[in-house]
Amino acid sequence: MKITLSLDYELFFGRNTGTVDNTLLTPTLALCDIAKRNNVPLVFFVDVGFLLCLQKEGQRYPALMRDYTKVCNQLEQLIFLGHELQLHVHPHWETSYWDGNTWNMNMQYYALHSFKKLEVHQIIQRYTDALRTMTGDDGGFTFRAGGWVIQPFDYIRDALLAANIRIDSTVICGAKSKWDSHGYDFTDAPTQNHWFFDDDPLVMNFTGAFLEVPIASHQVSPDFYWRFLATKKLGGIIHSPLGDGVPVELSKHSVINKLFSRSIGEVSMDGYKASLLKKAASQYDRMGKTSFVIMGHPKALTRYSLQQLEAFIVSRQTDEFVTYSAYRSLTTQSI
Repeated sequence: MKITLSLDYELFFGRNTGTVDNTLLTPTLALCDIAKRNNVPLVFFVDVGFLLCLQKEGQRYPALMRDYTKVCNQLEQLIFLGHELQLHVHPHWETSYWDGNTWNMNMQYYALHSFKKLEVHQIIQRYTDALRTMTGDDGGFTFRAGGWVIQPFDYIRDALLAANIRIDSTVICGAKSKWDSHGYDFTDAPTQNHWFFDDDPLVMNFTGAFLEVPIASHQVSPDFYWRFLATKKLGGIIHSPLGDGVPVELSKHSVINKLFSRSIGEVSMDGYKASLLKKAASQYDRMGKTSFVIMGHPKALTRYSLQQLEAFIVSRQTDEFVTYSAYRSLTTQSI
């Protein structure tokens, strides 16, 4: 089985985003140590909007410019170490600003669909250009929508094509979530390892311009989420996130759904969710799957999840750990 270890490289959202050092730099270094010990590559979906906003606001606040330099240095080091950088878009950074103490964000602009089509083109091209100043012109060829909000895809299709992005890795097969301002519904996604599509990532199209490499998904029982809550309250420092920000609260509907009925979610290396990695991979083995994309966030990693991740990697030594470069030849053949 081809296993991809992917992470969304981003701050927390809202009033308490966390610091660059504790939310990005330190946990990423811990990940790189694990990757080096086990000779596996990592993929970081970089929230480029944050990077550009940090650079812009750094003109007024020198501390932010120091953070910008530290982040750029780490990203360049990741490339040097053989890891891969891909495009992650959280467009609310377009309207965000630093007030001298914290980031002010208008979460009404959380999804690309909050902007006009021309603005979407400009955002994606500008973000891709910025990413490729580090990766080179051949990099930044895979997209992951912020908050998984990729629907309706036809709204952003042409912008991705114009930026020469042909791979998407947003879909979590079978998953669904609804917030006040955004959401996603992947309940009708194909069950293949990966598939081509054109204007809808849930509709297979063998001549489509895009390849979907979905995030692995699994069904999770309510018992797990009750244990998850218990570890957050009583688990101690080993279960405390390395990131020092505060996550945005789930909608009441999502919380009730998770606590009282079985739900489908992403296979994740974050926090207590990492305890399910081996079980989820075994389920994919039994189904005859050949592609297994794990996701996570440096900000949400804990000492426990890092231990679980390394134990998982060691247990899968007969598998092939790959980046999205392993799928790129398929898109070349489709053109």
